[in-house]
Amino acid sequence: MQEAAFSHLIIWKNPITSMCFFAFGMSFISLWVRKTPALWASFLLIAYILAFEANIATWISLIPVLILFFCHYYLNKEIQKSARFLLFGSAVVLSLALAFHFLPGFHNWKLAADLAISPGAYPYNLWFNFDKPFIGIFALAFGIPLISSRPQLLKVLKLSIPMSLAGILIMMGISLHFDLVKWDPKIPVIFFIWLIDNLIFVCIPEEAFFRGFIQRWLFNWFGETPLAGFGSIFVTSIFFTLLHLIWVANLPFLCLVFVASMIYGTIYQVTKSIEASIFCHFGLNLTHLLLFTYPALQG
Repeated sequence: MQEAAFSHLIIWKNPITSMCFFAFGMSFISLWVRKTPALWASFLLIAYILAFEANIATWISLIPVLILFFCHYYLNKEIQKSARFLLFGSAVVLSLALAFHFLPGFHNWKLAADLAISPGAYPYNLWFNFDKPFIGIFALAFGIPLISSRPQLLKVLKLSIPMSLAGILIMMGISLHFDLVKWDPKIPVIFFIWLIDNLIFVCIPEEAFFRGFIQRWLFNWFGETPLAGFGSIFVTSIFFTLLHLIWVANLPFLCLVFVASMIYGTIYQVTKSIEASIFCHFGLNLTHLLLFTYPALQG
């Protein structure tokens, strides 16, 4: 059944659309190669031109994207507090609208529908979204520090690997205890496409927006108070949980999403590295897909 439902996924049947998302993905990856607009913006421009050609996006979609671009650009300039607050609020509202697919001009690519990945699980739809990744690309490009050296990478890995493993064990233990998932080892037919989609178009933009943008700005605004760290993680996790209403509208599952967000936020707060929270987020999602019910047990 999965193979039949997934047969249309072969990317060479949609070469322009495939190249569009390849260019968009390279825009993200290039930020860790050399963080210069000449590189990441060139890939993004190519992605948008191909998106027009493939009818993934129309001209009206440029309006919110350009506004979001200027919000992030000027947030990292010396401006008045009132202007900073307005730009931050505008960026948050626009980003959430993009993440919830509320804005016109985008026609996201649905690769598979109603897949039965695990017995008794909710049906799963696989999308390559063109609107949602914009919540993270400009935050990464203009405001979030990235790992730029081997010693820095090793330092982050020493902290993030044990913390991520502990977080994954906690999450899967809670999930099993409350019967939200069951043990279900597998390699789904969608695995390799899911891998690309989940890392580049889900985990990286979500962590960039929620941890690198919202949590970081909230922490700075709370100032040097005892509750600054916890408060910024808690508020960010509320936003993160609301986003997942469009994925599985199940209260116990959403509570679990909130706990996961608190873990990602804590790892980011401790390491001050967006790569660390991306590593944990992707690691948990990958463990979930390969070893347990995916996305969650119905009922």
